[in-house]
Amino acid sequence: MATMPLQPGDRITLRLDSLAAGGEAVGRHEGLAVFAMWGCPGDEADVEVTEVSSRFARGLVRGVLTPSPDRIAAPCPHFASCGGCQIQHIAYPAQLRHKTQMLRDALARIGGLAEVDTGDIWSMDDPWRYRNRATYHADVDGSGVLRLGFTLHHSHEVFALRDCALQHPLAERTRAAALDVLSRLAQGPTERAALLGLETLVSFSDGRAIATLVCQGRPPFVASLAEELMARVDGLAGVCLARARGRLSPHRSPSESIAGEEHLSERLGGSAYRVSPDSFFQVNPTQASRLVKLVSDWASVAGRGGVLDLYTGVGTFLLPLARAAHHAVGVESDASAFADARANLRKWRLGNVTLYERKVERILPRFAERDWRVDVIVLDPPRKGCGPIVCAAVARLNPRRIILISCHPATLARDLKSLASLGYPVRRLQPLDMFPHTWHVEAAALCEPASRVALPSHPQ
Repeated sequence: MATMPLQPGDRITLRLDSLAAGGEAVGRHEGLAVFAMWGCPGDEADVEVTEVSSRFARGLVRGVLTPSPDRIAAPCPHFASCGGCQIQHIAYPAQLRHKTQMLRDALARIGGLAEVDTGDIWSMDDPWRYRNRATYHADVDGSGVLRLGFTLHHSHEVFALRDCALQHPLAERTRAAALDVLSRLAQGPTERAALLGLETLVSFSDGRAIATLVCQGRPPFVASLAEELMARVDGLAGVCLARARGRLSPHRSPSESIAGEEHLSERLGGSAYRVSPDSFFQVNPTQASRLVKLVSDWASVAGRGGVLDLYTGVGTFLLPLARAAHHAVGVESDASAFADARANLRKWRLGNVTLYERKVERILPRFAERDWRVDVIVLDPPRKGCGPIVCAAVARLNPRRIILISCHPATLARDLKSLASLGYPVRRLQPLDMFPHTWHVEAAALCEPASRVALPSHPQ
């Protein structure tokens, strides 16, 4: 008799073998891959099926029959409810192993790069309280009580957060104070509902923070809330306001300062950067410092040629490289990050850097059309990666080295495959744990051609 296919709602016993992107553990039921949330590789688990397709199924672990040796009790009371962490229930050394394997699998499956040696992932001595940025959501429950925290897994519902052990303590103190003050200041549920979120940016080096209130319009409580927060929270350097585009939209207006300072200073590797609340900056300063040094070591500029830094941000990689290069060029499309990069350029007193406020995919082909040559190209794209147009234009510039940084194994593998097909195979790859207790893994790749045309000493 033919076996009945799985249906949503079925309960199955499943042996879980590996970890997949998204943080789900994977097992097989009668040959069908099943992705189980809250599972740990090595578990034998009771899994409730929630989704079935012709190629795979998804489910939730409802009970653990035989626990994996790597399974631990997640220290956070919100784990398995909060959508922020996915793998707190896996011991940290095992997290590192599974992330490394996840990266290897993506390189082999998507990039055809099974031979690439990933090396040992760079771990953290203390994988807690590492985040410099938090995005808290706000809503009002049926009783008119304001909630300010994170959302439930796969939901827009905000739960009453006690504490997040990934955030800097100053971010959590700011959240707690904002919740207390606004619950008193706002006149009733309707006014409380005008606050849609709170964003915090913390400088680890200075121990100071800026809070951004994300609101519908400009509620009457904004000025008073900012004043009280500045008075109550030691280390809060400024408060900004951003106007939401819609209640469930992730988009908002640029931040406007309403109290205190508009920028922070963060040090990486002994050098200070200006960072604004709206600018992209690596979320983990401890690991970011190691990444900056790695990129500088790999680039090995030492006065020769020029550096092209794409997706520059506030100048995280560009400025240290420019110190050693003949000259450097940075490209950044975000207005806030570009302004910070310009300010940092003045602060570092570098006269050999040119900045372009443009989209990389639009300006880079123009550089290639001019037969422009650079020595080293650094790419730190958003999660979607570079894509074939950018990879092709980068290869046409014929650099000595290409350094690609990525926070997404799948897009990293795709871009490395493109670069290899264009004559730039990956020579070295270094993963590092930028996001402990989540499934995300950062990696840097060094690509060099087997043979290359001799370059002029600097671009013409």
